[in-house]
Amino acid sequence: MSTELSVIKEENILKLDEAIKKGLSAQGLTGFHKAYEMASAIDELKLLLTPQYMKPIMALMNNKLGFKTDKNKAGGDRYSEETVQNCLIEAVLYGVQPVGNQYNIIAGQSYITKEGFGYLLANFSGLRYKIAMDLPRIGNGNTSAAITAKISWTINGVTDNQELPIPVKMDAYTTTDAIIGKATRKARHWLYQTITGSELPEGEMDFEAEVISSKINKVVSVDEEDQNPATFKVDEKEIKPTLPEDALQALKECKTQDDVTILYDSLTDLQNNPEFIKAVAERKLVIKSTPPDRASKQNSELLLK
Repeated sequence: MSTELSVIKEENILKLDEAIKKGLSAQGLTGFHKAYEMASAIDELKLLLTPQYMKPIMALMNNKLGFKTDKNKAGGDRYSEETVQNCLIEAVLYGVQPVGNQYNIIAGQSYITKEGFGYLLANFSGLRYKIAMDLPRIGNGNTSAAITAKISWTINGVTDNQELPIPVKMDAYTTTDAIIGKATRKARHWLYQTITGSELPEGEMDFEAEVISSKINKVVSVDEEDQNPATFKVDEKEIKPTLPEDALQALKECKTQDDVTILYDSLTDLQNNPEFIKAVAERKLVIKSTPPDRASKQNSELLLK
């Protein structure tokens, strides 16, 4: 270990861990008391995560041993230190680790991954659980699949179980393993929210099912849930809602249809926004009609209208 990192560890690591514990303990509070403790923990972490300490953290970007992002072009645009710091603080205060791909950064926001929810469940006191997946059922057009997760869990001697139907977005190139991986994250997410009552942000690079909640109010079929953004039609004369600039920029930077699908699936807050759906469809069409050697130079002008 270098002298620089030794100094960082000696001076800051224990303080960082204490600040994280302070933020995590605030989860059990309410009202202004919770707000004060959480704000205090965030302020402490921002002070402690100096440029000196953030330098090795930035080296973990787009590495499975660290954290993945939707800006992963070699030598290309990357997230700023400030954005990474904010997402890192948010992730650790949700309880995941800053390594092991337990969180992703997508459109400048932090999302807990399958690995992250696995860590949270594995470290939940008194919990034992098992998730078994049926084989996925592929919908018409290879744009969606349905898979049933059989979840059983025991907390401090009390056992429960649930069969959870999960819709998953896909395309012609999505493998069975990829479908099961996406569904596993959703199942872990559902179980964590069910046993804790916590509402963590939807996301990671996959589509979030409407069924994910602390209570199952509706079984969503593949046909009900799926609307392929590549074929979704929007009246060109309708009034366009305002879209976040970072979401449009991330969409413009997508180089393949898979990149577009990943981005769309991660931005659950925009999936009911007709203008975003239209922009996604237009971007896919541009990529589809552009030769591979020119795809990196093309951007859809329609996205900026």
